[in-house]
Amino acid sequence: MDNSNFRVGYWLLVPAIIIAAGILGYYTFRSAIEHKELGEETIAQSLLSVAQQGVDEVERYIRSADNTVFRLVDPNDSSTIDTVWLPEAERQTPSVRSVLLVDREGNILQWASTEDRKARRTFLRVFRQELLSSLELDSTEPHLLRHLHQEADGKSYLLSYKAYSTLAGELTYIVAYHDVQYLIAEVFPMMFASEESTPRYNIVDESNNVVFGPDLSQVGVYTVGHRFPKTLYGWRLQVAPRQAELLQARGRSRMRGAAALPLMSFAIILLSAIFFLYAAEKERRLSQLKSELMANVSHELKTPLSVVRMFADMLRSARVPSEERRLEYLDIICRESERLTSLIDNVLDFSALESGQGTYRLKKGDVAEAIGRALEAFRYRSEQEGVEIHLEAPETLPPVMIDQEAIALAVINLLDNAVKYGGQTRVDLEVSTRRSVVDISVRDHGPGIPADSLRLVFDRFYRGPDTGPTRGSGIGLSLVRHIAQAHGGRAWARNAAGGGAVVGFWIPVAPT
Repeated sequence: MDNSNFRVGYWLLVPAIIIAAGILGYYTFRSAIEHKELGEETIAQSLLSVAQQGVDEVERYIRSADNTVFRLVDPNDSSTIDTVWLPEAERQTPSVRSVLLVDREGNILQWASTEDRKARRTFLRVFRQELLSSLELDSTEPHLLRHLHQEADGKSYLLSYKAYSTLAGELTYIVAYHDVQYLIAEVFPMMFASEESTPRYNIVDESNNVVFGPDLSQVGVYTVGHRFPKTLYGWRLQVAPRQAELLQARGRSRMRGAAALPLMSFAIILLSAIFFLYAAEKERRLSQLKSELMANVSHELKTPLSVVRMFADMLRSARVPSEERRLEYLDIICRESERLTSLIDNVLDFSALESGQGTYRLKKGDVAEAIGRALEAFRYRSEQEGVEIHLEAPETLPPVMIDQEAIALAVINLLDNAVKYGGQTRVDLEVSTRRSVVDISVRDHGPGIPADSLRLVFDRFYRGPDTGPTRGSGIGLSLVRHIAQAHGGRAWARNAAGGGAVVGFWIPVAPT
């Protein structure tokens, strides 16, 4: 995948992921809303049935008291209010406080009350001044049971009334006054007992002021109300599940989950796509680096081979003018052969490392010996480049567990790196001991390593941004790190205080 195709794929894939996640989120969220609404509707239907039953029970109680009054009072005999109803009032109609006989013109023919004198006078005044005019005494259907529920003088009044034909052919109305406060204090608590297994009830007036029961305004959508149709028609009964707060919390949690699910899905899909793109880009970059490695190695092999072949042909054709020149040609062939050997060793070791077959034969040995072999192998290269290598090492070094060939290869790679990028400056090879490790470092006096490249110089195929025309394979320092780690040590790199780069590694001292 070339770079342009990769970018096109990236810009096509990301919008596709966003669109897919958006569609998934839309349908998931819509499904969650429908599920929530269905649940709320089911709960509402159940609560509405409960509210209707409660309203019916209250109205049955009031109508039962009304029917008892109408049964006890004879419209043809006004004395029955005092002689028949009043003695039975507390026992049979406890909510009824007063009973009146009223003609069609609104004249009170007879009345009696179970209240004290002050309450009787107050009721009679309010009835004449405010309630009487609201009664439908001239209705075309006078024989129906009717009710009046009205606020008067700061108090709620409930009147039940029904017309009867007297023997004289006149219509007389029996009016029963129900004590609303008695209903609130005695009847409603009995009907809407507060138990853990029952819903919560309250009754509110037309202004939503609570008349009976707890405040359910915080319950929200889980509150269902049903108005009293005939008796207390100015009020309504409200019902809410006892676990309304929990239901609301679960509803909010479901909505949050429905909102979070597409976001999480989008994040997962996007991260997967990013990982895929990253892996594809890394693979593309690795392939590119391998191609560059092959080109660099081919060039590195071609140059010394051409030199070796040229001077070998000259020696074979006896076209050498003097013995001194013949020896010079032989030295050139030897140097280029050493260069070829070093390059081939690097490639072979790197190939073994890549395939997981790189093994080292560790045995107790002397680091100085491995370093000496590396200097001898690198001597031709340093002389050819005109670079002086200065060795600084103590007379004796503690024994270490090493593979002589591997350590020598690591030192050669450090020297090669310093010669390539040091600008033909002096190279210092230092061997030192500290605590329980032996440290080997190579310093050049060139421009140093850019700060952002210090942590990358040991990566395979990595070559710094300022390498210029200097060619290389990018695997030398990677082998140094692997060799150091195989010996239980670590490779490191830094810039020297006085200029130049210092690259090296340490390995632990062999246990005694």
